[in-house]
Amino acid sequence: MKIGIDASTWVNRRGYGRFTRGLVNAMVTGFPQHAYTLVIDDTMANEPTFPPGVTLRVVRTSERQTTAASADGSRRAIDVLRMGRAASRLDLDVFLFPTNYSFFPFWSRTPTVTVFHDATAELLPSLIFPNIVPRTLWRIKSLLALRQSAQLVTVSDDARTQIARVFGRAAGDIEVVSEGTDPAFSPLHDALERTRVSAAVRTRFRLPSDTPLLLYVGGISPHKNIDGLLRAIATLDRTRRPCHLVIVGDLSDDNFLTCYDELRLLVAERSLIEHVTFTGFVEDADLVALYQAATMLVLPSMSEGFGLPVLEAMACGLPVAVSNRFSLPEIVGDAGRLFDPTSDDDIASALRQLLGDGALRAAMSARGLVRAEAYSWGRGAQTMMRILERVVTHREAHGQ
Repeated sequence: MKIGIDASTWVNRRGYGRFTRGLVNAMVTGFPQHAYTLVIDDTMANEPTFPPGVTLRVVRTSERQTTAASADGSRRAIDVLRMGRAASRLDLDVFLFPTNYSFFPFWSRTPTVTVFHDATAELLPSLIFPNIVPRTLWRIKSLLALRQSAQLVTVSDDARTQIARVFGRAAGDIEVVSEGTDPAFSPLHDALERTRVSAAVRTRFRLPSDTPLLLYVGGISPHKNIDGLLRAIATLDRTRRPCHLVIVGDLSDDNFLTCYDELRLLVAERSLIEHVTFTGFVEDADLVALYQAATMLVLPSMSEGFGLPVLEAMACGLPVAVSNRFSLPEIVGDAGRLFDPTSDDDIASALRQLLGDGALRAAMSARGLVRAEAYSWGRGAQTMMRILERVVTHREAHGQ
């Protein structure tokens, strides 16, 4: 097959970028018999991480497309038209959009497959967009993607339910391609090496040397409910059972709606300045080290399509405490502690339980490792390839 792929989210630091890189790399590696053309804007032309063997179709645009498609902005019409025109002129059997976030109109008889990661923007619009303009533009883009796509895909069974309900589609018509983790996300079984790595990363980010670390990884966005986590931590007796919250997420170059200023104010109001560290964006090597150093990962999101940091943490053997909403119970199964994200008391109760019960944490760590093995980019690539092949076969059978 000749497969075209929108790779304009390749350099995105959030989940869209990780999904695109992880899935496409696995597709190219696992199915080298196919020809792959990645469509990118010219700001990415010299990006060194594209897999060998792919063809790049570089489109001249006025700005980076994933930067333009931010929470409070929009891509210029001429840039969207250029991306669509360039992709539509390619000789392809099928075209894949790894996320509707970067979708552009496609003027070709080539069938398209589009991944909708969740319906958070439709279910919680005020927590995603600052005003009505980007909200409206997102709605138009999503409806166009729905109309033009031969097949819809998402990343979890719960996300499939969300999307089906919001857009009035049959859940059975939406395929699921789950996510995976890079091999670097794995446990350190050697105690001495783990101690060395943990000490080094604590020093690097100026974290307390012997205090249990609670780790949050993800966007600094309102729907992530970090404020609820901060309020919960403020109620803990940190004299009797000390802890330090490490918040990992992009503070300066994120394209999504941020609540960083509000969180900093809340930290000060709740006297948490000495107990909270915002690291900003960290590279994967440091992230893996933080997973080794932490006592638990906490993800209090109001909505997730998948929740990749949870999978990464479990793959490293880190116990997880997560929201009982949307996809997170599906991903965690019996390997994590669930809590109600709307209840500060319930979040605090989960933290107290895990901080005070080493045996429970050890059991959760073991279950999490087993759970994480069920997910991989290789499996996701196999599923996606079956979907693409079926779409192409259907087109050929109907003479389209």
